[in-house]
Amino acid sequence: MSNNMKYADIEGLEKKDLFKKGFIDLLQKTVKSLSALGLGIVPESLGEPATLIDFKADDFYLAFKTDGVGTKSLIADTMAKEIRKNRKNIPVSRLYAGLGIDLIASNVNDLICLGAKPIALSDEIAAGDYHTFTDKQLIEGLYKGLQDGCLEAEITIPSGESPTLVDIINKGTISLTASSLGIIRPKNQAILGNNLQAGDAIFGLVSSGIHTNGLSLARRIAEKLPQGYFTPFNKNTIGEELLTPTKIYVKPIMTMLKKGIEIHYMSHISGSAFRKIARAKKEFTYLIEKVPEVPDILKYLQKKENIPDNEAYETWNMGLGFVIFAPENEEKKIKHICQKFQVGFLKMGFVEKGKKQVVIKPKTAQTFLF
Repeated sequence: MSNNMKYADIEGLEKKDLFKKGFIDLLQKTVKSLSALGLGIVPESLGEPATLIDFKADDFYLAFKTDGVGTKSLIADTMAKEIRKNRKNIPVSRLYAGLGIDLIASNVNDLICLGAKPIALSDEIAAGDYHTFTDKQLIEGLYKGLQDGCLEAEITIPSGESPTLVDIINKGTISLTASSLGIIRPKNQAILGNNLQAGDAIFGLVSSGIHTNGLSLARRIAEKLPQGYFTPFNKNTIGEELLTPTKIYVKPIMTMLKKGIEIHYMSHISGSAFRKIARAKKEFTYLIEKVPEVPDILKYLQKKENIPDNEAYETWNMGLGFVIFAPENEEKKIKHICQKFQVGFLKMGFVEKGKKQVVIKPKTAQTFLF
């Protein structure tokens, strides 16, 4: 694979760590202002998928998160332009409906990792030209997707923002981001990895497709094809496959917690893909003995660009959407709930004592060190 098609070089990944660390330092200098209100930030939540705000006089935490769909929206924008130009028989509204679901999923799937029940989201839908906000097909699709996502995640959208960012965002394109809130009540229900231990089983919930990560690389591969996003693929096009909305895992996870299943940690498989298995702060080796079936679209992209497994598994989810770490004897109950909500499930491996790494045995013991 050519160097200019390596996702780490496109996205930056660990090269952005210093920038991110700066915000932790900023927090230390500003968090004291919350104390006068009887509030604080739960230190153990820093670096987790969401941050917990501590209402010290009350027995609950608020979980706070900001995320978006990344460059996935560019696929819909590009396809919509071509569809209107050449009258292709694909509904534009359908392209944007999936993005609405993606926006909800990218937020709530992180909130639930800490055991938080998602409650609300505030979106920012930004465009490079105000005409975007008068596009009936785009609006219809986004509204439907956001509504479907809210119903699936059992949340509401009480506020939002729709800026026209002329010269910052290109004309004919949109940017979708949001901030969200969840609640943990009582506080002892928070899941921060304190109970994660050697011997815990690693359970995987399968993805619905590429979700919202690794799209910058996927787009570059697709755009090199003679027909681009309109290249036939299965019964759709490659573009439609890439726009398959992200799976929302709120209902099965909340059901597990409500039924008292003992869960020690959870991780949403997003950026950095299989590396997210080792997101917990503790030093452990994560031994993966079984991996999920790779979605056809990801198989195709990997083969088309001849991407080695070590790069594919740290770029795309490769069929894995969410990970639960729990005692092995909880397997039957977790599996039953996943089946109830039609979420694919597999037992992937175990947590072991050792240095922090993910070892994927089915892929010739592919190892990610930290």
